[in-house]
Amino acid sequence: MPTDAIKVLVAGSDGVVLSEFLLGEGVHAIGSATGSAILIGGAEGEHARLHLHSGELIIEDLGTTAGIFLDGMGVRGRLSVSPGQTIQVGDRWLALQAPTSVRAREGEVLARRYRLIRAIGRGGRGEVWLAHDEDLNEEIAIKRLPPEMANDAVAISDLKREVQKSRHLSHNNIIRIHDLVQPPGEPAFVTLEFINGQDLATMRLDQPDHCFKWETLRPLMTQLCDALEYAHQNKIVHRDLKPANMMVDGRGNLKLADFGIAASMADSLSRSSMQGSVSGTTLYMSPQQMRGEIPRSSDDLYALGSTFYELLTSRPPFSSGDVTYQVLNVEAKPLSERLSELGLQNQVPDAVCAMIMACLAKDSAHRPASAAAVEEWISSSHEPALPPISQLAPLPSITPSTLGHAPSDEPPPPVPTRSAAAPPVLESVQPTVHEKIAAAGWGSIEARDNSWHQGFIAVIAILSLWGVVKLKDYPKNEIVIGVVFILIFWFGLSAIGKFLIKPKRFTCSQCSGKLRSDRPGPCPHCDASLT
Repeated sequence: MPTDAIKVLVAGSDGVVLSEFLLGEGVHAIGSATGSAILIGGAEGEHARLHLHSGELIIEDLGTTAGIFLDGMGVRGRLSVSPGQTIQVGDRWLALQAPTSVRAREGEVLARRYRLIRAIGRGGRGEVWLAHDEDLNEEIAIKRLPPEMANDAVAISDLKREVQKSRHLSHNNIIRIHDLVQPPGEPAFVTLEFINGQDLATMRLDQPDHCFKWETLRPLMTQLCDALEYAHQNKIVHRDLKPANMMVDGRGNLKLADFGIAASMADSLSRSSMQGSVSGTTLYMSPQQMRGEIPRSSDDLYALGSTFYELLTSRPPFSSGDVTYQVLNVEAKPLSERLSELGLQNQVPDAVCAMIMACLAKDSAHRPASAAAVEEWISSSHEPALPPISQLAPLPSITPSTLGHAPSDEPPPPVPTRSAAAPPVLESVQPTVHEKIAAAGWGSIEARDNSWHQGFIAVIAILSLWGVVKLKDYPKNEIVIGVVFILIFWFGLSAIGKFLIKPKRFTCSQCSGKLRSDRPGPCPHCDASLT
């Protein structure tokens, strides 16, 4: 879609928009250097360039060590890009959007019914507004669609189908979707339940070390599993599970948002940017979803594991580099290893760590069977988190004393020495295990390799090898007969050696007498009971 201007949203790895830029024609530097058109902390001074000229948009890689990635794929040289695509630079994500002349403003009335109060969220997939429904006299939320979808009849049709499915979900931990509204001459939007609270991605940033303690997270994750199990029982898959889609109200109730909506919008934006029909957010996407397979509940369980992982360690399992390749081919690091790498101390029960790694299994068959199974796993992990190990305070100096009396100046009494008549100190008068076995008349059967059998097998091997060498001079039709004869010779003599010469020799541990077999029973030489 040609454009003479581009809007760039810069977001962190958690999806939270940090800044936005509106750029006109020209060459725009991307990096950490002062004066960069798109300032990215943590990147190199001039990391990449964005060219906008005559409606054409080009991203240029400058050969930095970290590189840049377009929709998860590494970029080399210059590459044409389109609005709707995503560029990764370091740990920042740049969403490219074509600016639109249709802009919402406070006080505006949509569809002659919904008065906009204030914007409560924005991102690459539209804006969310708090609005007042003047017909029902109640506050609702409105999700305005991105401009790329405005004239996409297929996208609107898909979104309408998702809304029709999701509006029937009625659960305490799922944000209720009301309707898809398409007023004449106005952009379409979705109306849904308004939750006065924060999403988990924002709440995580307010936690110490930017990660939740398990005691705080457990009740929220239990509610999330309840919501997922209910939706899966109703044959609905979320497809875009992540902390930014999980709201928590003032009473501590978790509400899962965007069932079907975000994924359907992602499908549309993927088509418009030629990414292929892949929905979801790369950081939380399962390998199967990444490959565009049919959505299944196991995809949500993988995203659930990624969500747990981020909330407990401050980062998703894969958050930098070629994320697509890593999701498909690289095993996620255990939580303890990731926390150690980041220098964080967060006590997570072993059962919870095992559950998260099971959710992140590459093979969907190795993940938990359902969200209910994950919830049961969480409920069974009642082991308390151990506090971090701290240094012990030095002990106070000890003053010698004798039961409250001042220490005596007299020397201590002499220590008695051993006498010949006294029993040795610390020597046991109890018989040892071996002495008890000998007294009871027990013995064991000892097996040793039979050198005669080993020599016999060696002779067979030499004769067989000699026969194979001789076959090289025979016609081809006789070689097969010769090989069969040699095999019969080998197996026949090996069987004879096994039963007549025998690979092992057995002896009694008490008298070293030879035994005919390893069967338990009395020794024929010393009458010991052999085992």
